[in-house]
Amino acid sequence: MSAFAARLRALGPWLGEARHVWLALAVNGVALLVALRPGTSEPVIRLAGLALQVLGIGTVIWGISETRALFGHPSITSKAKGWLGRFPLLKRNIVLGAAGCEMGSMIGKARAYVTHNPVPTPTVEARLEALEKNVVSIHERISQTQNEMDQELQKANEALKAEKQSREAEDGALHSKLEATGTGGVHISAIGASWLFVGVVLSTAAIEIERLLK
Repeated sequence: MSAFAARLRALGPWLGEARHVWLALAVNGVALLVALRPGTSEPVIRLAGLALQVLGIGTVIWGISETRALFGHPSITSKAKGWLGRFPLLKRNIVLGAAGCEMGSMIGKARAYVTHNPVPTPTVEARLEALEKNVVSIHERISQTQNEMDQELQKANEALKAEKQSREAEDGALHSKLEATGTGGVHISAIGASWLFVGVVLSTAAIEIERLLK
C-alpha cells in the first residue's frame, strides 16, 4: 500500500512536467466544446476561433516577458507603469538624498631594525661580536621579508583561483541563459501555434462547420 501511495504522490510532479501541453489541450478543448456543439451558430464558431487567435498572439508577449525576466530586466507592465509615471504634466514630489562619501586610508607596513655598533674603542672581539649580531639581524629581516612575500603570493593565488571560479560560474550561467533563450521558449511558441491553428480553422470554416453541425 505504501508503494502505491508513493507512486500516486509521484504522479503529480510527472504530470506537471507536461503542464504546457495540458494548458494547450485544455484551451483548445474548451474552444472546440463551445464551437462544435450541435446547433451552434456561425458567429459563435467565428468568435471562438478569434479568441484562440488572440490567445495565440498573446503567447508572443508571454515569450518576450520570459526572456526579459531571464536576463533580469523588468517586466513589460512595470516598464509601462514607469513610463506613465514620468508623464511631464503629472505633479511629482522631488526627494533630494544626501550621499555620503567615505575616504579610505592607506595602511602601510613600517619595519624597524636595529644595527649593532661596537663600542667607541672596540677591540677585535667586540667588532666580531657586533658583526655576528648584524648578520643575525640581517638574516631575520630576510626571513621576515621572505615570509611576507610568501603570504602575499598565497593571497594572490587564492584571489586568482576565486576569480577563476567566479568567471567559470558566470560563464556557465550565461551559457544556460543563452541556451534557455534559444530553446526555452519553444514550448510557448508551440502553445501559440496550436491555438492559432485551431483558431484559424474555426474562423475560416465557420460557415461550413455550422452547416455540418446542422
